[in-house]
Amino acid sequence: MSEKNQTYERRRGERVRMRVPVEVRGAAQDGSALEESAHTVVVGPHGALVRTSRPLQMGAEVVLTNRFSQQTARFRVVWMGENQIDGLWEIGIDSLVPLDDFWGVRFPPRRDPPG
Repeated sequence: MSEKNQTYERRRGERVRMRVPVEVRGAAQDGSALEESAHTVVVGPHGALVRTSRPLQMGAEVVLTNRFSQQTARFRVVWMGENQIDGLWEIGIDSLVPLDDFWGVRFPPRRDPPG
């Protein structure tokens, strides 16, 4: 893992590999509206990695609805991966509001490393 990614991991907290079905609403990279069923790959207290059928606009706001709990939250696209072999795009999103129990996972409070 690169130094930049390690720093991001420490700064943004623990993540859990978890497939959560979600509805995604936002703007695709080409500016058209995107509304589709998708799923997460990784979730954390501040965001998630989501797989969608089309790339999203960097920096754009997206709305996710957790299909298990029916809760809705707002996020911003902060990272775009390459198109995967199965045709899906991996998209990193950061929450715009506190997530609390949005993913159905209780994350431990963040502890800064000693030193």
